[in-house]
Amino acid sequence: MDKQMFDKLEEMRGLLTEPEAFNRLVAKYEADPTEENLREIIDLVTLEVAKGNVRGWKSTPES
Repeated sequence: MDKQMFDKLEEMRGLLTEPEAFNRLVAKYEADPTEENLREIIDLVTLEVAKGNVRGWKSTPES
């Protein structure tokens, strides 16, 4: 994993209110850096944003 990717993952970890699942997925990605494993991280972060579990980001309901 390159430094830029590592820095972004660390930044995201710091924003999550409950980073346990994120930590597991990052460890999985570090062991096997496939697109599928990266997609799992992206999906989890998207879900956490929608739930309002990311510091500084608020989910706004669709009108």
